[in-house]
Amino acid sequence: MPDDARRSTSYHRAADAARNDVNRPSEARLYDLFLGGKNNFEADRRLYQALVRIAPEAPRLACANRRWLAEAVGLMIRDGGIDQFLDLGSGLPTAENTHEVALRSDPAARVVYVDNDLTAISHGQALLADDEHAYFADADLTDPVAVLRHPVVSGALDLDRPVGIILGLVLHLITDTDQVRRIVADYLDAVPSGSWLAITHPLNPRDGSRLADLSSSLETKLKDAFPDIRFRTADEIGGILTGVDLVEPGLVDLATWWPGREQKPGPGGTALLLLVAVARKP
Repeated sequence: MPDDARRSTSYHRAADAARNDVNRPSEARLYDLFLGGKNNFEADRRLYQALVRIAPEAPRLACANRRWLAEAVGLMIRDGGIDQFLDLGSGLPTAENTHEVALRSDPAARVVYVDNDLTAISHGQALLADDEHAYFADADLTDPVAVLRHPVVSGALDLDRPVGIILGLVLHLITDTDQVRRIVADYLDAVPSGSWLAITHPLNPRDGSRLADLSSSLETKLKDAFPDIRFRTADEIGGILTGVDLVEPGLVDLATWWPGREQKPGPGGTALLLLVAVARKP
């Protein structure tokens, strides 16, 4: 891949300053903090502490989500023969990154990370500058056309062959569910039959249950910093997964995906708040 494509920086300085305001929480830095990362500021830590007061098990859930995504990547390689991945809204580099998981199973695998968070961009591009198997594209996942035309994406991935698409804890940052459906459909339309999709998404059953109350409390607190946040019902999340074949056990919570293991619900039931699914494009 040409060096100029790897170093592509299409964003504008004025927009950068707003997006990199350290006095406001960042989605990427907040998630990194839940995973035990160090790349955060006081605004991120204040929101983190408020969320943990509501759901003390939340950091454990974030780590379980990370482990699940690693398992999903392995499943795509083993069962689908996937050797190239598009990790959308990837966030900050941390332990068990997609390319590290993929390369253990397939030394020829390639991964492109996509994010428009400035902290994620700077760390991702620096970490992967000399990596021949992993790349970082500074782009907004809500614009599939721009993402797929990005020189890093088009230079690293062969979109005429099956691709593993990863959307891990990111679609809830978009309010409009119809827009989310269109975004996912556009990515799936751009890749051939035999491509795979892995998704994790926060659940709010909105049914008056204790789980719904817990989810609503978290959602409300997050909205203070991220007004576009929307946790979704199982039906809404399922509606995003159209035109694909779900892999068993389907769209389920983490506790159901890993029955009897450490991801089982704790006293607060937090593990039930995250729905996960792996699917294949027929």
